[in-house]
Formats: sequence, C-alpha cells, structure tokens
Amino acid sequence: MAAMGVRVLISILLLLLLAPPSLVAADDYCDNVKAVGAILSKNASASPVHFASATFGQVHDVVSALALCGGDILDGSACAGCITSWFDKQAVNTTQCARVGSNYRDCIIAYGGAAANILGAPSNATGGSGDNTPPFEDWSVRNVSVSGGAGGVPLVVGLTRELLVATSEKAAVTAPSRYATGIMDFQSVTTYPRVYSQARCTPDLPADECSACLRRLLGMVNSTMSLRMGGQMGVTRCYFRYDAFQFYSGQPLLSLPAPASAAAPTPNKSRSKSSEQQINSKIQ
Repeated sequence: MAAMGVRVLISILLLLLLAPPSLVAADDYCDNVKAVGAILSKNASASPVHFASATFGQVHDVVSALALCGGDILDGSACAGCITSWFDKQAVNTTQCARVGSNYRDCIIAYGGAAANILGAPSNATGGSGDNTPPFEDWSVRNVSVSGGAGGVPLVVGLTRELLVATSEKAAVTAPSRYATGIMDFQSVTTYPRVYSQARCTPDLPADECSACLRRLLGMVNSTMSLRMGGQMGVTRCYFRYDAFQFYSGQPLLSLPAPASAAAPTPNKSRSKSSEQQINSKIQ
C-alpha cells in the first residue's frame, strides 16, 4: 500500500512537471485577475469619485486594470457590488481567463496584460490595444421619427449632437469626477420628446485629454447611430450616452432649450397673390 501511494505521488509530480508552461502561466494570470478584481472593488468603493486602478503580478503574468462606477452611483457598496459581480461572471467563471476584458454598463471596467496598456493615456489613433481599439457601441432599435415635415429628423439629429458636445465639454472641465449629464427640451421647435445625455472620463485624466477622448468618440458616430433615438459609445478612458428617456438618477447638470431659430421650416404649398407680387417686384 505504501509503495502504491509513493507511485501515485510520483505520477502526480511528473504530471505537474510535464504540464505545458502556458497552462501554468494561465493559472497564474487568472489568479492575478481575481486579485485585481478584489483590489478594484475595495478601492473604487472607498474613492469619492468611485474610481480605482491597479497592477498585480510579475512581468510575465502582470494584470493592469481600472474600474469606474457610474457618476450617478452614490453608494460605495453598490459600486463594489457592480465590480465584484462583473469579475465573478465575466472574468473568472471560465476554464481560462480571457487575456483582455472590458465592460461599459453600470460600471466601466477594463483589464489586460502588459501588451494591452490598459493604464496608458488615451490616443486618437486606432491600433491594437487599450483606447486605440475600436470603441464599444450600442444603439436603440427605434429610429428618430418626427411628424410635420421632412426637416424634423435632421433637426433632431443636429440638436442632439449639440447636446452631446456641450455635455462632453462640461464633463471635461468638471473636477474631480469628469462626469456630466444634460437634457434638451425640443418643445419650442418640434413634438419630439426630451433628449437626455451623459458623458464621462476616468477621473485621473486631465481636462484636455478627457476632452480629446470624447471628441474622438463623437467624431466616430455614423449615420446608423445618429438616426437612432438612443445610443452609446465608449473606450477605456471615456464614454457617452444619449436617449429619449432619463436613464440616470439625479438632476441633469446641463439644461439646454432647443433654439427657436432652429425650428424646421414648414412647407408652404400656397402663397398669396400679394406675396408673389412683392417677390416679383424685388426681382425686377
């Protein structure tokens, strides 16, 4: 019996010694992902702006990560719960941890190895990692629809963009949170419902880098998203969202009435004779 036990132990040791290095490294990397998740949950929940970054591990298996809870999340325990839940469901409940992971829902989370450069400054380029990757995008299934003239849709699209630009500029200069919300009331120009907006950057970004990051995102909005009633886009360091309902808590920081001068022109199918005479006289 003792000899059999020794043989079993030797077999186990041989299996461990012969295991591919990649599997051992994967286990180490997963352990580091779990450790980073715990650090972020603890530190972000204690932060006044609910933001934290961390690096854990050795050179060959290092994990860098950051987490930012939504600007309207005021409770530290809710922030910790959001981060912990995401790491539990997305990062560690797999046979091998993903090398890079990200989330842009209730809390922004991103982690990766050394090559991902998660904690690097945002860039205006499109490359292979970090903020240089194509952004996360999502939009409503409902298209912008305005009754009373063909010019209504372009009007709403243009004014919504103005709201997003203003909200982004407000977020960039709002310290320390780098977070802003807005609303635009279309009542003076059309029957379209109010549009709500949100923009944010990670609080460790200076104002100019936050502004540049958000401008880059807004510059990538295509016709598919702009013609939808709601949409959102984000990279590791910045994010925006808009919709025709209030999706955040609290009062908006910006309230922009749609300018009356922007009202879509209503087609005039008939003109009075006196009007035609006035036009003709000017031409003559």
